[in-house]
Formats: sequence, structure tokens, C-alpha cells
Amino acid sequence: MNEILFLGTGAADWDIENDGGFFRRNSAALINGELMVDCGSQIFDFAQSINNENLYDGVTDIIITHNHSDHLNKDSLLKLAEKQKIRVGCDEEVKGIIGNHPNIEFTVFTPFKSERLGKYEIIPLMANHRTVIEGDSCAFHYVIKAPDGKKLFYGLDGAWFLTSSWREMKNHKFDVMIFDCTVGDSNDWRLFEHNTIPMLRMMIEGVKMANMLADGGILVASHLARTLHVSHEETAKILEEIDVITAFDGMKLEF
Repeated sequence: MNEILFLGTGAADWDIENDGGFFRRNSAALINGELMVDCGSQIFDFAQSINNENLYDGVTDIIITHNHSDHLNKDSLLKLAEKQKIRVGCDEEVKGIIGNHPNIEFTVFTPFKSERLGKYEIIPLMANHRTVIEGDSCAFHYVIKAPDGKKLFYGLDGAWFLTSSWREMKNHKFDVMIFDCTVGDSNDWRLFEHNTIPMLRMMIEGVKMANMLADGGILVASHLARTLHVSHEETAKILEEIDVITAFDGMKLEF
């Protein structure tokens, strides 16, 4: 059995200095207490919020989706590396931002090439996101295979799947699929690099038609923008209609 803990479920427009009421931190996740996906500036605020300063002591591997500051914070990553040796999977741009460190071992990802980080098999897929469009860095979605063979798709920060990524996805049956849902039910310009709810409806239908979910597979939406969504409760009801769970900070899923 595997566990994913959502350390943050928000897009970049949530202000941690103004967190009265319901709040989302920058998106990040922790799998089995040892594999972290993205490492932003707010991961330690999350650990503090649950009174667990040792939450990340078991982290051995970190994979970074892309170079935007809400997904990569050099100081946070180096703070983790002060305590333990860590393998980091990323592209060349992200490696350059982090820089060399005696406790960090890099694996530079090539799109669609499977790599092993510790106990996990990782396949980086290309995301339809601004860093790719503008050519300054890769933006990755990930296929993550856990030690017991269970598979997770992590697809934040991207709009419609690129054809090459969709073809690779169809080679797998996923126990959990996590989708970007930055934009709500609107035509905001961000839909060209993020998903709206209407887009997600169509994508989920495509996933089901492609028989991409394992039996009992779980669908999740994350990376929600503060300014582009109704309340969490209202959004959760809307997405529940298409069998999608709306993630929140601190949510745990077993798969």
C-alpha cells in the first residue's frame, strides 16, 4: 500500500501572508514519506501547520516538474539537503538553478526515457506549459511506478496533453491520476497552459475511454487558482460529478 500526502494544492496566486480561512499552499506532494514531487517555498510551512518538523526526514528523492518559482525553491531544497543525501530528478535548467551540493545527486531527465530514482521508476512526459512553449525549460508530467508496481500519474501545470505524452500514457494503467485544474469554469487566458473544468471533463472522458485507469483507480484535481474558482466545497461538488476528488492541503490518499 502506498500513500500520497498533498503538501500544497494551489496555483501561484495564493498569498501565504493572507491565509485567513481556507488556504492552499503552492503545489507539492509527498509519496510514502520518501519521494517528493516539487519543492516550493511553503513546504516547511505545511510541516509546521501539522506540528511535524520531522516530516521530511525520510525524503530520499525529489522530482521537479519545471522551473517556475511556485514549484521550485532552491533554499527549500538545500535546507532538505543539509540533513540528508537526496537524489534530484529534473531537467538541465533546474539542475543549473539548484547548483552543485555534496548531498545532492542529480538525474537529468530526458522526455519519455524511464529512469530509476531509488525505489521508484520515473517516466517524464512533456507538459503543455509555458516553459516548453517558450523554449526556456522542460515542463514535465510524470508516470511514477512505486516499488509494489502501483502507478501514479502526476500532471500539474499543463493544458491539453501533447500527443506524444498521451501515447505514452496509454501504455499504462494508473491507480491514481492527478490533473491540473488551475482554471475554473471560465475562459481565462491561462487555459492555454492550464486546464479549465470543461477541459477536464473532456480529458477524464478520454482517460476512461482509453481504459487508462486500474480497477478502483482514483482521479484527483489539484493546482487550483484562488482567483479562478468558486469555494472548495462548490468545486468539489462540481468535480464529483465526473468522479474527480478535489485535493486540499493535508489530504492523504492510499493506493
